[in-house]
Amino acid sequence: MQHPQAFELIRSLLIFFHLAAMLAAGISIAFGDYAILRHRPVNRDLMIKASKAVTWSLCGLWLTGLSIIALDLSTTSLILSKAPKLQAKLTVVLILTANGFLLHRYTLSALGGQRQPTEQQVRLAAILGAVSAASWGYAIFLGVAKAWAPILGFSGFVTLYALAVSAAITVSLRWVRPMLMAPRSAPRPTARQSGADLDDELNAVAG
Repeated sequence: MQHPQAFELIRSLLIFFHLAAMLAAGISIAFGDYAILRHRPVNRDLMIKASKAVTWSLCGLWLTGLSIIALDLSTTSLILSKAPKLQAKLTVVLILTANGFLLHRYTLSALGGQRQPTEQQVRLAAILGAVSAASWGYAIFLGVAKAWAPILGFSGFVTLYALAVSAAITVSLRWVRPMLMAPRSAPRPTARQSGADLDDELNAVAG
């Protein structure tokens, strides 16, 4: 790109949309956790909407992130093999994407179904949820970890990420899994259903 000012303008816009996608993902994950952990039975509609929002946010992160990388490769002296923080971020986002696919494929339907999920399904959901939370958090850390790159290098970043994931899984299995295993109460009756039940009781007494 021949005009440095145009380069900076485009790059700043891409970074803005990249951060917006990250913020949208964080909000969507919070709503998804609320739908799963604070509702019995699980608020399936809210969970599905939050899941779709996270998917779109992740697509936005990939699109803007790869665009920034392509722009830097074409206009600056960026060399991917010599950018450990960028390598680590790509690794984490790849794991995050694969983990998201597994969450959609194996756990959301089980948690949002009518039947009580099995111990195996709950354990898998707790583990995948922990990997997701740790990965999103670590991706945010990598976004501001420029000063750590010379100290940690790629192997150091990956080691720190593995420790974060391990800690998240331990916490999730210890405290989140029991919440997911909590018995599901029957859905609360609607006002119309409650009125119909009351009419039936009155008719029975009158009869």
